[in-house]
Amino acid sequence: MSDPTALWQAHRAADNLSNTLASSYEEAMATGFPVSADGQRLTQQLTEQFATLRERLADLGVTT
Repeated sequence: MSDPTALWQAHRAADNLSNTLASSYEEAMATGFPVSADGQRLTQQLTEQFATLRERLADLGVTT
């Protein structure tokens, strides 16, 4: 059985990534812009969050 702490950390990493994607999409739809006005910052944030998710999944033995 997987370590509950590692499982929770993976869940939180996925949740953070999902929330960032959803909020950036909602912002873009509300403003009428197809891309965030601060696209470089968003790209960096998503890249970091995805890397964290991959690390947490690897801790659980999941390969990506």
